[in-house]
Amino acid sequence: MRAAMFGAAAAVCAALYSAAAPAADAAAPAPAAAEAQSLESRIAARVLAVTTMKPDTVRPAPVKGLYEVVVKRRLFYVDEKVEHLIVGRIFDAATETDITAARIEELSRIDWKELPLQDAIKVVYGNGERKVAVFTDARCTYCQMLEKSLRETGNVTVYNFLYPILNSREVARNIVCAKDPAKALQDHMLNGTEPPAAKCDDSVLDRNLALGARYEISATPFIIFANGSRVTGALPSDQLNRGLNLK
Repeated sequence: MRAAMFGAAAAVCAALYSAAAPAADAAAPAPAAAEAQSLESRIAARVLAVTTMKPDTVRPAPVKGLYEVVVKRRLFYVDEKVEHLIVGRIFDAATETDITAARIEELSRIDWKELPLQDAIKVVYGNGERKVAVFTDARCTYCQMLEKSLRETGNVTVYNFLYPILNSREVARNIVCAKDPAKALQDHMLNGTEPPAAKCDDSVLDRNLALGARYEISATPFIIFANGSRVTGALPSDQLNRGLNLK
């Protein structure tokens, strides 16, 4: 999350440095139109004019006089006139709660209903009553560790999106083209067994790569829990259980 905010700060600062100020004699909107336009819309338009970045949303921030601006799941704050831009965190002084972090987590969630589960390799451990999606690479050591932790955790249905970003296209193709892709995946990830050569329409791998790019996934394993929260890395069983039980 810090990386995302620093990335947003760099982009915003660069935009502020290079963006030309609006001409002083630019035609102002008609009074009636200006009154009809919401404050949030006017702030969004001003942010676009000043930074060249188009906000996805604008809404009042927890601090009076500030507004939260979200651009591609990155968050910063501005005043009403967009004369000042703040990239940082807001804390609740009484509870010491990081309000910005909670909001970033909310923005980062992925709607489970949007996942094309038909493109995933489904593996069930135990009764499979809980569910999780994983972007996994067949050559990723940490992905293999995660698969073992998922088996140990149990009672979970795992939707594995093969995501070949580590020069693993061939082994990924051999897995998705196997007679039993779920068994081929488990044999490889849990036991190190190389899947035999196989050929088929492996365009599912291209769709997975496109989906991962949409979610800005640059490393594996990438975990999506049923409540939409996302984590990168091989979590141990205790942390997996906490994530799997979230509502």
